[in-house]
Amino acid sequence: MPAGHGLRSRTRDLFSRPFRKKGYIPLTTYLRTYRIGDYVDIKVNGAVHKGMPHKFYHGRTGKVWNVTKRAIGVEVNKQVRFPTRFFDFCSYLIPCFGGHVLTLLLSTPVAHDLSRNSLSCCNRWFAFDPLWIMHWVVPHVPGHLPKILLTFLHANRWWNDSLYLQVGNRIIRKRIHVRVEHVQPSRCQEDFRSRVKKNDQLKAEAKARGEVISTKRQPEGPKPGFMVEGATLETVTPIPYDVVNDLKGGY
Repeated sequence: MPAGHGLRSRTRDLFSRPFRKKGYIPLTTYLRTYRIGDYVDIKVNGAVHKGMPHKFYHGRTGKVWNVTKRAIGVEVNKQVRFPTRFFDFCSYLIPCFGGHVLTLLLSTPVAHDLSRNSLSCCNRWFAFDPLWIMHWVVPHVPGHLPKILLTFLHANRWWNDSLYLQVGNRIIRKRIHVRVEHVQPSRCQEDFRSRVKKNDQLKAEAKARGEVISTKRQPEGPKPGFMVEGATLETVTPIPYDVVNDLKGGY
């Protein structure tokens, strides 16, 4: 049978409880206080099916933006793939066609489909036939906009056998709600906060002495040199191997 591609596919080990951590959920999970702006780690608890986030967010760190009765609103950065030049191309057609631009683009004959369902799911590449653009898009564009459109195509090196629109990367902020069983306070700012306290203390001590210090972190330099004194040199030479002496019991 073919493998499934459901929401919880490939999560047999991902969502499993740790060793000796099964059983009831500690009350600290429910009594912990979260505030807006705190950093939390999303760690899915496989024993609680309600409010479970998608497997993509497992192990991600986000910032709290909302606190509800049973859930925590977490803002997580997600890197998605989208056609960068495709939207530039649409920006030239939307003022001319309005809401019909999507119908025109989706009805474009695909010259070379480099990936399955590339036109519907925005995967990797889009390949449009430039002849279709010449015969159908350009005549409907009023004024001198066809010349601008063709210049735009030439400038982006799209005018080959077909029009390729490459899909790039983009980081967007996703806001999701996760139940408290699937989140825990993050320790990503412990070092930063301790360093702030230490720098404030150093600045206060320097101010009392009437000095000005820099609390910037500096890269660790080379180790200081030193002189070796009282060392004796001893020359060590290998002892030739004697088969007869080895058979007698060694040296």
